[in-house]
Amino acid sequence: MLVAIRSRMGAELQRHLAPEDVWQETLLRAWQARSGFTWSGAPAFRRWLITIADHCIADQRDHAHAQKRDRSKTRPLVTAPASDSSARPNDAAEPWSSTSPSRIAVAREQAEKMAEALDSLPDDLREAVRLRLFEELQIDEIAARLRLGESAVRHRFRRGAELYRSRLRELLRSTTLGEAGAAGEA
Repeated sequence: MLVAIRSRMGAELQRHLAPEDVWQETLLRAWQARSGFTWSGAPAFRRWLITIADHCIADQRDHAHAQKRDRSKTRPLVTAPASDSSARPNDAAEPWSSTSPSRIAVAREQAEKMAEALDSLPDDLREAVRLRLFEELQIDEIAARLRLGESAVRHRFRRGAELYRSRLRELLRSTTLGEAGAAGEA
């Protein structure tokens, strides 16, 4: 999800805001809106989260533009959850308290490696891989978005996925070897 969010943010917004911050806001908003979501599988859930992330990103862009006009007004990224009188006792734990710093660090490292591997792909392959793997769009949806035939999208995705997988393995292997070497030197 961090890679999908990062690709949707744009360079300007990334200078002021980390994808992890948008992800946190997305999770908070999803938690607040959970009663309105009906489970229909993991892909639908992921699309729902991406839609929420898109709204968070749009809100932050709007806020950044408003700040340029009037710097005296500020708005925090994370909004406090609205009190929910229908909440059950088991819902008392806030969603942000379930994340440990080590889990955040591991997720950030994984997202960085995934983004680096994705960014290393040629442009024509990168977009097909990003839309299929990170946004989980179907081949026909990707074809419509890229204005290509489905066979061209399949070909680009197959080539791109193979290249992405090999580059990600290399990056992960170099990280693991680097850590093992550093531990041996200590």
